[in-house]
Amino acid sequence: MRSTRDASQLPLWEDDPVRVLPPERRAGRAPQLDGAVVVDGREFASRGWGPGTVLLTQPVRRAARGEMVVVRDGDRVLVGVLGLDVGRRALFTDHGATWLAEGARVTGVVVAAEPPLAF
Repeated sequence: MRSTRDASQLPLWEDDPVRVLPPERRAGRAPQLDGAVVVDGREFASRGWGPGTVLLTQPVRRAARGEMVVVRDGDRVLVGVLGLDVGRRALFTDHGATWLAEGARVTGVVVAAEPPLAF
């Protein structure tokens, strides 16, 4: 059986070539941020995110339970932890659960939070 080596593994010998992706190809592998959502109230105070906190999102097609997501439900944009409440899809915040309608779509996953901007 022949083993294969991942490009991230170091060579065993000095003369063993290591393939490194060119910079333009590495840049394409970085997560693409879709946009930002600003927290309005105290719904994420337990995480230390007060009003004005900017949440940076990455676009996704599908999210797993337990992930902090941005959801478009009709004309509303909601943010919360994706989960189930009484068998229905819901978003959870410090204020409780919000059930999602059938037409609600996950548009992104929160990947970072920035403190509020001081003017």
